[in-house]
Amino acid sequence: MEILPFRLEIIETDTEWIVGCASELGEASMRVPPPYSANELEETLGGVERSLERSYSREVVRGASTPEKDVREFGNVLTRTVLRDDVFALFDRCRIQAMKQGRSLRILLRPDGPRVGGIPWEYMVDPSRDDYLALHVPVVRNLRLRDPVTPMALSLPLRVLGISALPDDLPPLDARQERERIEQVLQQDSSDKVDVHWLPGDRYQDLKNALRTDTWHVLHCVCHGGFGDTEGYIQLTGDDGLAMRVHASDLRRRIGDSPQLRLVVLNACESAVSGPGRAYTSMAAALVAAGVPAVVAMQYAITDRAAFTFASSFYERIAEGLPVDRAVTLARDDVKVRLGSLEWATPVLFLASDTVQIFASPKVSLEREVQSPAREATRTPPARSAVLAEVGPCGHVAVGPGNLVAAACEDGVIKVVETAKGKLVAQCLLVQREKPVRIAWSPWRRYLASRYQDGTVVLWDLKTEMPVHVMTAAGQGEGLAFSSDGHWLAVTAGNHLHVYDARGARVRDLTVCSPKQAALWAAGQNTPLGPVCFAPGDRHVVVACGDGRIRQLNVRGLPVMEWPHPQPVVSLAAADGLLATGCMDGRGRLWTWEGDLLWRTQPKRPAHQLAFAAGCPAVAMAHQRGKVAIRNVHTGKASPVTKLASRPVGLGFLEDDQGLVTATRTGAVERWELPDWMAD
Repeated sequence: MEILPFRLEIIETDTEWIVGCASELGEASMRVPPPYSANELEETLGGVERSLERSYSREVVRGASTPEKDVREFGNVLTRTVLRDDVFALFDRCRIQAMKQGRSLRILLRPDGPRVGGIPWEYMVDPSRDDYLALHVPVVRNLRLRDPVTPMALSLPLRVLGISALPDDLPPLDARQERERIEQVLQQDSSDKVDVHWLPGDRYQDLKNALRTDTWHVLHCVCHGGFGDTEGYIQLTGDDGLAMRVHASDLRRRIGDSPQLRLVVLNACESAVSGPGRAYTSMAAALVAAGVPAVVAMQYAITDRAAFTFASSFYERIAEGLPVDRAVTLARDDVKVRLGSLEWATPVLFLASDTVQIFASPKVSLEREVQSPAREATRTPPARSAVLAEVGPCGHVAVGPGNLVAAACEDGVIKVVETAKGKLVAQCLLVQREKPVRIAWSPWRRYLASRYQDGTVVLWDLKTEMPVHVMTAAGQGEGLAFSSDGHWLAVTAGNHLHVYDARGARVRDLTVCSPKQAALWAAGQNTPLGPVCFAPGDRHVVVACGDGRIRQLNVRGLPVMEWPHPQPVVSLAAADGLLATGCMDGRGRLWTWEGDLLWRTQPKRPAHQLAFAAGCPAVAMAHQRGKVAIRNVHTGKASPVTKLASRPVGLGFLEDDQGLVTATRTGAVERWELPDWMAD
């Protein structure tokens, strides 16, 4: 997608800030007094860091305000100072222009000064959305070097070098899980597109030799970091097994040994921090100055959970071929939603120039694998497909009645497509432009429900494209499901399950987990409630819990049936007599409503999308890495359908055996032929 850059520069003087902005729509500037004195800023930044620590702390302090309150106020102060008057007017014009032209707006930020350079600008609040700006628009630290490295024509495979340092005298990091996830995301089933190599050693000499003797495109470091007297550093392991500081100047010299390096990810605390009065002396800035086009680094200490969540989500988007700044923005969003902490703003992206596509064609994407003749003879060929629509980047797609398809697009729009002609028949958009995360169809093609990132749930009339009811679900979660008769709507919110009637009134507030399980969830040891559906007959609700159990609840919230799983369940599909589940242990399972397990798949990758065919002869499963298969419900035997070009976000059978519909995160909606045995 073409970008529309909005350059924002804050120059610090002894008495004022000079704020300037420039874009293709014009320029604006102003002089403003700093919102804080030097001492006040130091004290305020200390408070922000304490709030950040409290946001992921498991200790509960009585009488304390929520950690986000102070940070949100700090973000509002930044916005009122630099994003106002003519500057904000130009920014708003650019945002509208980008939407009209289907372009992506980027903020290329350049703080120039010892104090403004140390401000976490990612916490700025968007005045038109009352939400953090960096969760909607990529905010990038732009160094604007005179001679930046141009995008490289990449010859596959993409070569990723990883190093995880575990010195004996420093607290251990959970590097193993991060390593496995990065390899899983990037390598897929083969190494013909991506080659991930983790150094067996973690010494500076090991890294030095690897950079000098081989070709690498990406360097990923999992280690401790910090800032010394004059420059940033990371902690590798010395010959004695103890921590050894490798300073920015040391690593900068090594970058010269690997001229094809285009991206460095430093999962190291404070690797984005510059010293007082010394702007751009951080480890990240030094690497950009050394010739690396893009560096992702941390401006605060970061927990293992947040570092792992960010890295896995970031690389997933890079593997899909997204620009690096968009990948950072979406990964921040995942940290915010999944962990609920303020650590989403800890990662910072540094760019050497305005470009965000650090690799030229061919892109790093999960394109459909082209089999060699020898391998084609041994594998079932994929079904033929037809592209129904391109709806743009989206987070969830649902197939509805009348063979309609609805997409929750990342630009805030709910798009509804008629599959017969690929025609766009409705577009629904909230005034505040929140991001939709889930869609549920009613049994009538005129109505659907959408859930948004802030907890808002909207029932839409597709004929008028207007909301019928707007509800608020206070609490984390994405669960959303209609009953088969359309009279009830189930919504998960934290540890609760809310049920609304056709008038939008909440008629049930069910507590799903025990107080002990809820405490484990609040402490981060379990995931929040997962997907939800109604049992046949619509008298009971079925919900996946963070402890791995699926619970069937009656109208009083009492469990009447449980289906145990070793890990959390990420997908559900219900039909008469059958319940299909996709579990994080990599197995798909088919159950009866009496709790009997009929079959389970081999442990591979979790099936994040499930769908039953009409009459239940088959269930379709789509894995997060793009593989789609249809299984016979009686035997469990699979008929491979295809491998999608990017992560699947929707799956469903069309009426009258017209095929299987898939949708990917990039917005490709396709129809696939059904296997012959389904017609028998």
